[in-house]
Amino acid sequence: MTRLLAIALATALCGCATARSRPAADLGIVECAAGASGALLSVDALQCWLQAPHGRWRTLSHDSHFDVLVVRVEAADLRDAVDIGRAFAADQGRMFSEILVYVTEPAHGDRLRTRRVRWTRTGGIETFDFTGPG
Repeated sequence: MTRLLAIALATALCGCATARSRPAADLGIVECAAGASGALLSVDALQCWLQAPHGRWRTLSHDSHFDVLVVRVEAADLRDAVDIGRAFAADQGRMFSEILVYVTEPAHGDRLRTRRVRWTRTGGIETFDFTGPG
């Protein structure tokens, strides 16, 4: 009986650990093909998940205003925001003098966390964090 209880407990604990480590729902969106990370404004890159050190991310939208690019991104972890901003700067820095990337984590509770990454040719990378209603 003790052995059966130990097996049941171990199975339950393994199930809990697995449930916590599962990635967020894929929402029917596939992982990006290898070339998408080199063309971040392409249609292909708008329809897939890209990988970052702390999880995946995807572009929700992008607009350009004269020589400024504004990008909205959803990421699994805000710690990846600077890397994502650098990726856009490397990909589009020749075309734009300023790139603003708004990286938002999926809502946790009633607050939405966003990190703005601002890149300019002369100033490099700056970040600004803010929260809003989820």
